[in-house]
Amino acid sequence: MKKAVVIGGTGQIGEYLVPMLVMDGYSVSIISRGQTKPAIKRGEWKEVAMISLRRGAPDFEKQIASLNPDIVIDIVCYENDDMMRLVNALRGVVSHYLAIGSGWIHGRSGCVPVLEEECRNPLCEYGIQKDLMDKTLTNEYKENGFPGSCVHPGHIICPGRPPVNPQGHDNLEVFETLRQGRPLYLPNFGMETLHHVHADDVAGVLMAAIRVGKPSFGEGFHAVSPRAVTLCGYAEEVSSWFGKEADLHFEPFEQWRKRVAASEGLETLDHITHSPCYSMEKAARILHFTPAHTTFESIRECLTSFKQFRDL
Repeated sequence: MKKAVVIGGTGQIGEYLVPMLVMDGYSVSIISRGQTKPAIKRGEWKEVAMISLRRGAPDFEKQIASLNPDIVIDIVCYENDDMMRLVNALRGVVSHYLAIGSGWIHGRSGCVPVLEEECRNPLCEYGIQKDLMDKTLTNEYKENGFPGSCVHPGHIICPGRPPVNPQGHDNLEVFETLRQGRPLYLPNFGMETLHHVHADDVAGVLMAAIRVGKPSFGEGFHAVSPRAVTLCGYAEEVSSWFGKEADLHFEPFEQWRKRVAASEGLETLDHITHSPCYSMEKAARILHFTPAHTTFESIRECLTSFKQFRDL
């Protein structure tokens, strides 16, 4: 039986990915700092080995390699140097290494939807490191034949966790405002974009890359819903679920941010500065993968997982 090791497999991506691996016939071990249980209860988890191990611990990389995995999926790597230490330990051991990157490898967009190789102008250290990880895996395959792939999600949606809302942060009160038909203020003209993805589709891109194997080596792939949404379009759609017409008002960002907590304002600024809109053409062409979830289907499913919105 083939062995798969998932580093950080109890989070929102792992909840969907791990059962997929089990159903595909893999013996799965999850590397986690604790013994966190998945939020989604499925029978496949009974067959999974849980290993408590912290990245940065002595011999972390050697311990991963000692498991003799065929596949390693690295969900919680945030720095290129950390990834390279693991890559070096896995040379000649794995048949495929997959890392989770981020849509933040792109900065401000030119033409949209953005292709994976375009607008590689990250605006923050997080994006810079994810961009380096992607480029490193590309070079490692070209120069050394290391079988690595990188998957770049948008705003991940998973039941039980608040989605990025029409104001560009994660406070559920925005959805309650729309439910009640109260005025909702949006920054600027509400035309900036968000690009969500259901965690199930992130797992789906990973599985598609694993299944095709070699054509995915040295490549990076977006993982997003079929279409991005504008802030105002998002608010109008959600209002319609409650039988309301959105009462939207618009303010310049610096004026608008005074209405929300400082942390929410910073989160919104990050999102609207990027205004992501990413293409899934490459995943369709190379991985034969098409997202199963639209943005609004995913958000509605997510909201109904919260008690106050179960009547949606």
